[in-house]
Amino acid sequence: MLLVASSAAQAQPSFLGNNAGEFLPVQQAFPFSYEQDGDTLHLYFEIADGYYLYEHRFGLTPEHFVSEFTVPNGTPYHDEFFGDVNIFRHYVALEVQLAEVQTGDVLTVRYQGCADAGLCYAPTTVDVYLQASSGELAAGGYQLQDFSNAGEPTGLAAVLASDNLWWIAGIFFVLGIGLAFTPCVFPMYPILSGIIIGQQQGNRGKLTASRGFALSFVYVQGMAITYTLLGIVVALAGMQYQAYLQHPLLLGSLAALFVIFALAMFGVFNFDLPTSWKNRLNQISQNQKGGAYPGVFAMGALSGLIASPCTTAPLSAALLFIAQSGDIALGGIALYLLSLGMGVPLLLIGISGGKLLPKSGQWMNTVKMLFGVLMIAVALFLVERLLPVTVAGWLWISFFVISAVLIYRELHQQLQLTGRVIAAAVLITYAAAGVLWQKPYVDGSFHANKLEFTYVTSLSELDTKVQEATTRGDWVMLDLYADWCTACLELERYTFANADVQTTLENFTVLQADVTAVNAVNTELLSAYQVLGLPTILFFDRNGNELSEYRVTGFMNAERFQAHLESIMER
Repeated sequence: MLLVASSAAQAQPSFLGNNAGEFLPVQQAFPFSYEQDGDTLHLYFEIADGYYLYEHRFGLTPEHFVSEFTVPNGTPYHDEFFGDVNIFRHYVALEVQLAEVQTGDVLTVRYQGCADAGLCYAPTTVDVYLQASSGELAAGGYQLQDFSNAGEPTGLAAVLASDNLWWIAGIFFVLGIGLAFTPCVFPMYPILSGIIIGQQQGNRGKLTASRGFALSFVYVQGMAITYTLLGIVVALAGMQYQAYLQHPLLLGSLAALFVIFALAMFGVFNFDLPTSWKNRLNQISQNQKGGAYPGVFAMGALSGLIASPCTTAPLSAALLFIAQSGDIALGGIALYLLSLGMGVPLLLIGISGGKLLPKSGQWMNTVKMLFGVLMIAVALFLVERLLPVTVAGWLWISFFVISAVLIYRELHQQLQLTGRVIAAAVLITYAAAGVLWQKPYVDGSFHANKLEFTYVTSLSELDTKVQEATTRGDWVMLDLYADWCTACLELERYTFANADVQTTLENFTVLQADVTAVNAVNTELLSAYQVLGLPTILFFDRNGNELSEYRVTGFMNAERFQAHLESIMER
């Protein structure tokens, strides 16, 4: 999978470049200088051979420092990233008429360029320190679309940019613990528990807490290294990697694999090696000082790879920092510590393998069956986004009802009358909750509550809609969506369909851009706001500026999203 991702990333143009060492740093590719003559500021860019700057990517902030901004006409060019555009080669001079400013005021100049060899740099900024000027802002003066907020580090990216290693370590370790209770990590619990139980059986119930902890620690290390490497690959390959990992063929294959594992847990068939092979492997294992450690490490690494498709959005802040700063080491440390945080519950499972788990008995068959049920749930989670809402709803209802029957059937053999009554009550409640959860999707009421978006298909169309909302005095919400994005569908089903959320959004112009396709138009939009993963929701104030500190990356439930919207309106 890594080879496929890396080769595909090389086949597709990346805004970060896959051979960055062969290209000039952005400051050397586009040397910048300036001079101020009274109210006029001259900006000069020298452009290295084989490189070019985009005419439409120049910008200045803050806008109130600028009375007029003149950009000469560039040369028409068909660009693989942005389509038909105008560009500058070798040299370009820009002229800025300043409004009234004071000595020491800072004007930020924004630009973006590419290399003919296939690298497109992220939007870049330089600061110009101004002298006092007496100019006045012309009525109806030049207006700029402000992309700068998207490039400034905020939130977790700002934490990373602080270079405070201990602070970064603590923040991302805690975030990892939070991720440990998401579907991203869920498949690892039955895998590690199976390893621990297997070791306990192999040691005739004498698996100590220290041995269980050591096994789970090695497992977590394999997982952590996988996540760290995958995170760096994602940062270098961009959203293309996220899309590849959520391709229907791959998701279907993983779902089928979990179904096969579940059937094995149910006893439909057994995975077993010939006796001679098992004896030989046992002999090899006994002769090794580390015992099962290499195999456990490999299982941890494989588990991290299997569970990786849903992790890019939660990791986007670290990945954005890696992409923008090039500090792979610091970004990698952040991802590694986040992975260790994700592994804390797994370490607890390891310890319990020696202390808390009861002796072998019928309970182990119940555990196997429960793991089988959970693996079916993982398979449904993987494929539900590929199915019509109604079909997915009926599958989930069937899952809840059938799994409740299977669990009760297993427990019935082990419990007395009182225990059976309690188990029946709990499982009936469990099945009923599942049915009620999916009811809107099978009876069609979900569609009646579906949030209505105004769709935008390009960056220029987005600018137009934002400007129209500004004239009405509206805030703007832009939802960036793709068909392969799991959390995008969760937002649609569980957050945007909420009545309270929809009532609050009446104060917003609600836009959505479908960026499923990898093409020049979508690439321009994503690049302009430096979107690294989906889902991403952008918010704009009543002046048309993006509120980057309120950007939402990843799934947010209806209650938290409602509070988020209210905080925007109260600012």
